[in-house]
Amino acid sequence: MDEPKVPKVAIGCQGGGMHAAFEVGVLRAVLERIEAKTEPPFKLMGLSGTSAGALCALMVWYGLESRDGSPHKAIRLLEHFWNEFLAQPGPETVLNCLTYGALRIEESEVPWLGLYAPIFGLNPRGEIYKEFAHWLPRLGVRKKYFDLDEFLKAHCPDFDSIENPNTRLLIGATEVVNGYETVFDSDATTQKVESWHQRLPLTLSGIAASGTLPAFREAQRIGECYYWDGLYSQNPPIRDFVADYSKAPDEIWVLRINPQQWPGLPETNGEIQDRENELMGNLSLNKDLDFILKVNTWRARFEKENKDIVVEVFGENEVIVRTIKMRKDTADGLSCASKFDRSPTCMRKLRDEGYAVAKEWLAKWPGVDRYPDDARYPPDARYPADAR
Repeated sequence: MDEPKVPKVAIGCQGGGMHAAFEVGVLRAVLERIEAKTEPPFKLMGLSGTSAGALCALMVWYGLESRDGSPHKAIRLLEHFWNEFLAQPGPETVLNCLTYGALRIEESEVPWLGLYAPIFGLNPRGEIYKEFAHWLPRLGVRKKYFDLDEFLKAHCPDFDSIENPNTRLLIGATEVVNGYETVFDSDATTQKVESWHQRLPLTLSGIAASGTLPAFREAQRIGECYYWDGLYSQNPPIRDFVADYSKAPDEIWVLRINPQQWPGLPETNGEIQDRENELMGNLSLNKDLDFILKVNTWRARFEKENKDIVVEVFGENEVIVRTIKMRKDTADGLSCASKFDRSPTCMRKLRDEGYAVAKEWLAKWPGVDRYPDDARYPPDARYPADAR
């Protein structure tokens, strides 16, 4: 008698600044379940991420694939990484309060007049910004607090020794000059360009590129190309998991930290800025996921007539997409400014919620909803039913 098939699962971590702390909690719950070998089982075959989501995916992958890798090590490294990423007591806390406070002021406006004052006008390539960064260490701010390259090197010292990993890692970034949608792939050995999509070998500099917001950091140079945050192209990379359906996962779990819905029409400048950021963060993701659903529709339509051809082209099974998201009240209470709040309080709240939500979700899996239905919140006074 054949043993039941263990589903292969890939997890995609959206970018969204410090809101990715929610994903830290979710990933811990997932790794604990893998370590405990809880029934029903699944195999984690891939991770992907963009921006802060890339940092989450990286540390889980590194904990699993580096020397003496295990789910327990992945949990430890992931949480240590994020604790170190937070503002430490002293000058860093002051700097975080000033930064977050300025962004909150920028979100506010004069009542009734609709006027507001943009705060951050410093160009990361300008001399004032560079002089400011030069003085931060002398004021007691760790260099790796504001230098992502240094931070990644410090936390992934054995990165270059990882060969032939069992878990695939995809990191999304945007090539600025040519406009290439870029993925840094642990399975890639050379550059491959198709139309406006390029696939490159995974590097720490590529992961740093994924978190390069142009308002806060100079473009990441890799070879002769320059890269910005993957938010502008893939948030997170999904398509490459199904580029070869013979190797595709059975399920893709998307950790969504940019809400699909909004409780009403954004009216203030802060609300508009927040919603613009969320819509931009979801646009590329939804297109990739909708394409997977379309392929599933084609499979169901033609499988009876041409099963052998369907299996050859699209693999043995459909790819199921599922969403794990914040609770509605939590999503409503966050803003674009809070994505830059590196305080322990913000981190702890979102991490604990992610853990609780994931524990509840995993206890019901696989009997949970699928995308696109699970990407929306149930209708209520704030979230009415779709107007379709």
